[in-house]
Amino acid sequence: DLNEGVESALMIARHQLRDRIKIVRHLGTVPKVRCMPSQINQVFLNLILNACDAMATGGRLTVRARAVAGGVEVEFADTGAGIPAADLPRIFDPFFSTKEKGTGLGLSVVYGIVQRHGGTIEADSVAGQGTRMRLRLPQAAGRAGAGLAAPAGAAS
Repeated sequence: DLNEGVESALMIARHQLRDRIKIVRHLGTVPKVRCMPSQINQVFLNLILNACDAMATGGRLTVRARAVAGGVEVEFADTGAGIPAADLPRIFDPFFSTKEKGTGLGLSVVYGIVQRHGGTIEADSVAGQGTRMRLRLPQAAGRAGAGLAAPAGAAS
């Protein structure tokens, strides 16, 4: 249940969010996905913490989850600094970072996890206005909620 994963990641990040960042949730009814919950929660947490970093002086983080054809779409949209257009194509590259601190591995790891789960991730951003990260994961095959085993080829 990706909504549970989103809520869990928000709870873990609560000390970063505190009073300076308003959270807006639009968590619709979504089908179950076949995934490694700890890895998907790592994706959510990384995206939330990146949004927090982008909103150092405060802002709004809108989190959406909705059913889409064949799966679930989860979106994290912040009102932070945004990503310059020239940097956007490189944000998932290993060791690329615009931060003073950091290794540039966070979004690369996120990309790898999403890919191993048969999903996609994309970013839209406008410098000075914010960033939207949207990921899609395929619905679990078979009956709803039937197990949460690792997808073929997923690392444990």
